[in-house]
Amino acid sequence: MSRQRTVLFPHPRMMIRAMLLIAFVPMLIAANCKRGEISEMGEGPGTDELVKYYSPTAIRILPFTKPRSFDEDAIPDGISVSLRPLDSAGDPVKAYGVFIFELYAYKPAIGNNKGDLIQQWTQPVLGPDAQKRFWERVTSTYEFQLSWEGKPLPTESRYVLVASFQARGATRLFDEYRFEFRPNKEEIINAVGNKQP
Repeated sequence: MSRQRTVLFPHPRMMIRAMLLIAFVPMLIAANCKRGEISEMGEGPGTDELVKYYSPTAIRILPFTKPRSFDEDAIPDGISVSLRPLDSAGDPVKAYGVFIFELYAYKPAIGNNKGDLIQQWTQPVLGPDAQKRFWERVTSTYEFQLSWEGKPLPTESRYVLVASFQARGATRLFDEYRFEFRPNKEEIINAVGNKQP
């Protein structure tokens, strides 16, 4: 004896309700969540505060700063400066403005140890091209090569390097770094000897 299968169909009213629900739910969600709009009542800093938070509040000359050769030989061509701007949280940040470097002879008897001004360099960093040229992503620092102008520095001496940074409408920032210039004399003598014909 074979069994008969009974197929149950939902009541037509229930089907209409389900279809209406499926049609109206997306419209309700879309009405309540407009894409790309942020409520004015949202919490968090405004544009001016964000600029303030992520602008440099300090600069630091790092210990990697020293006289270096900028080509293949051992003869120092100038000072290689490694500098890191910091934001209000003390984190590395890019800086748009003008960096000024001043090199002084070291004078132990003076309070700030700054003797005669030896050389000065100015380096604007005002756009994306300058950022690409000087910014090192791996170390989050700026790397500047300050070439000697005129005579090279006397060796076996101490110096004070002062860096300052000025952005438009902001407070000028300063840092100082003291270093000794004690190059390897044998390497320099060999390099000079190799350059002669």
